[in-house]
Formats: sequence, structure tokens, C-alpha cells
Amino acid sequence: MRWIAWLLLAFGAAVAVAILARFNYGNVAILWPPYRIELSANLALALLLLGFVVLYLLLRGAARTLALPQRVREYRERRAQERAALALRDTVLGLLEGRLARVDKAAQLAQSNPATAAPAALIAARASHRLQQWSRRDQWLADAARDDAASAALLTTKAEMAIEQQQPQAAIEIVERLHSRGARHIVTMRLALAAYEQAGDWERMLHTLRLIAGRDAMPAPALRQLRVTAASQLLRARAGDAAAVRAAWRSFKRDEQALPEVAALAATLLIDAGASDEARRIVEVALDADYSDAAIVVYARMEQVPVRERLARIEAWRMRYGDPPRLLLELGRLCVAERLWGKAEEYLKSATAREPTVAAHLALGELYELLERPADASRQYRQAGELALALPAPAAIASARAPWALRPEGGELALDARAVAAAAPLPVPAAATAPRLPSDVQDESPKTAASPADSTAESAAPRIAGPPRG
Repeated sequence: MRWIAWLLLAFGAAVAVAILARFNYGNVAILWPPYRIELSANLALALLLLGFVVLYLLLRGAARTLALPQRVREYRERRAQERAALALRDTVLGLLEGRLARVDKAAQLAQSNPATAAPAALIAARASHRLQQWSRRDQWLADAARDDAASAALLTTKAEMAIEQQQPQAAIEIVERLHSRGARHIVTMRLALAAYEQAGDWERMLHTLRLIAGRDAMPAPALRQLRVTAASQLLRARAGDAAAVRAAWRSFKRDEQALPEVAALAATLLIDAGASDEARRIVEVALDADYSDAAIVVYARMEQVPVRERLARIEAWRMRYGDPPRLLLELGRLCVAERLWGKAEEYLKSATAREPTVAAHLALGELYELLERPADASRQYRQAGELALALPAPAAIASARAPWALRPEGGELALDARAVAAAAPLPVPAAATAPRLPSDVQDESPKTAASPADSTAESAAPRIAGPPRG
């Protein structure tokens, strides 16, 4: 349709020119002695127009002819750029696909263009690093260093390689150089986290985590775990010194203090250092904020707090958080310590029903042994043994004791002998062997409990913390 419109427009212009030419009766005289040339005005205008067109075509043809060498050079450069871009594309895809040997060849082709030389060299350096071709990697890094615009990318690549080679100090120096330039990006901050963790610089790691938390640039579960790790390591480094533990605890932010794992560890270290009152406040505040098995275990083991008061507080947390198996287990043990036999059996049976563990079956078996129900006790011991045989040795010990006995260090579970000893089941006081129970709990005693006449000191001796009899 467009060519029809142009054709109509051309016909219209021709008709207009013809009409105007009919009313133009002028002459044009050209004097060139001894010649005189006379032309009509219409012919003169036509010749002028034709001359202009011919002159334009001649000049344009001459210009294009003179520019032909430059056009050839531009064409060759454009083709080289296209080949370099395709080579850079192959370099990136080769790295992502894991075809590392192909990356080196494609990166060599990308060196023909200065715009793609440095990026391709950095990618090839990463591939050589993964192939453990150190000399080739260093050569590619040197090639990338020639481009000043790629200096930040070069430093970031070197930091990543240093972390992979377990060279945290070198990585920290590189990251600090980047941060001194104002390049506090999420990637460099994550590199700093990894370097600080490898170097054991927990204070700067925690500071970096706070910056990342302010930017909301990391998944919440991963951020929480890293904060727990950093804070816990800071506290462990000050074990045995109550003032140092207290100072470290107060240096934490409020949301860090609200982490139950951190609060439980701080309370444990303060108890060991003789600051039981402050440890109690820390655990109570943490459990008021959120539930944690570790914090429950620590609070249940606080001998400085009366058993009845511990029972009341844990019951209040149970109303808030429901019936976690560990909470029920600790309630059952505390009830045994207070001779609340009916309640103890109820809690321990609920704990084994919700999560059958070695610790829960052992506690219930020992309770039945105190109540002189040997058949029930043997059944619980047998179930505990079956569960223990199905678990690895460290996990079996932890299950029989307390979850806080297994502490994450470096991504693995490390057995803490002191924590295992501290998590031993609560002993039953000697008053538990008295012939009569308190009036407020007599109705909760099982009918199979030992009577005053046939109970002896030996048969009713507390053996909850000891091994089951064969």
C-alpha cells in the first residue's frame, strides 16, 4: 500500500508542475561572448534541477569511494567484536555448565576485544582455580589486572579464591580494601562473613551480620543460625570469667539476647562462674520471648531455684508453647524430685508418646523402679535400649541426657562432657522414701506405690541418675 501512495504523490506533483509551467512565459538568456543562448524559464529550471541531482550523485559517489578503506576497517572491527562477544558467551556458559576445559579456549578468543578481555580472563581464572591449575589461574588474573575498570571484580574474585583455599587473613585484607573504596555490597559482605568465620573473628562477624540484617539481604533461618554461632563462640571464649561473660552478653543487641540458644549458653556459663541469679533472669527472659529445648533444660537444672518455682514457671511456658517433648520430660523429672508421682508419670508418658527417646524411656523406667513396678520398668528399659542401639554413639548419649550436650561447632556435633554431666536426671531427695506423702499429692500417687510397711531404705533409694539394673 505504501508504494501506491508514493506513486499517487508523484503523479500529483507532475500534474502540479505541468500546470505551473503553462503559465510561465519567461525566457532565460545566457551571454557567453561571442555566444548568446536563450532558453525558456521552464527548461532552465529543469536543467538546474538535473544538474543538482547529477552533482549530488557525483559527490556522494566520490565520498563513498574515499571512505571505502575506513568502512572495511570498521567492518572487520565489528566482526571481531561479534566473535569476542560470542567467545565471552561461551566462556560464561562453559563455567556454568562445568565444562571447565572449554572455558580456557573460549577466553583466549575473547582476548581479541579489549571490552571482553578482562571479564573473560576473570571467568577463565575461576575455571583454572577449580581445576587447581594455579599457574594458569595466576596468569589469567594478571591479564585481568590490565583493565582498571575490572579492579573491583578482580579483588572480589581473589577474595573468593582465598576463602576456598582456607586463607582467611588474605581474604579479610582484600575485603577491607574493597570496603575502603565504599564497595559494601551484599556479595562482599558475605565474603567477609565467610572470612571472619574461618579466622574465628566472631566480633566482626557479628557486626557484619547486623549490617546484613538491616538490609534484609539474607534468608532469616540462615541469618539466625550464623548469629547464634557467632554469639555462642564469643561467650565460649570467655568461659570461667563471670565479668567477661556478662560484658559479652550486654554487648549483644536485644534481638540477639532473645535467641534461646544464646541465652541458654550464657546462663550455663554464668552458673559455672557463680552468677546464678543473673543466669536465671537471662533464661526466663529468653523463654518468655521464644521456646527452646536448650533453655528449658538449663532452667530445669538450676538448683538455685526451688523445684516448686521451676515447676510453676515451666507449667506457665507449657500453657504458652504447648507440649514439646523435652518440656514434658523436664516437668516429669521435676515432679519426681518433688514426689509428685502421678504427675511425673503423666508427663513422662506424654513425652514418650510424642517423641520416643532414650532419655524419656529411661526416666519413666526409673520412676517405675522407684514405685516398685519392675515389669513396667523393664519394659521401659528395653525400649530405651532398642532406641539406643538404633542411634550412633554420640546421638545415643545425647538422647539419654540433654539436647544441650550436643553443641554445634564448625557444623558438626561435639560432645561436651561437662554438659552431659550437668544434664543428668535430677536425684530424688531422701525425703521421697518417707512412709507418707504430702497431703496435697496423696491423691496423685499410683495405687502400686510402696506402702509404709514394706518400703525400705534400700528398695526406695533414689537411682534415677544411675544405670538401670539388669
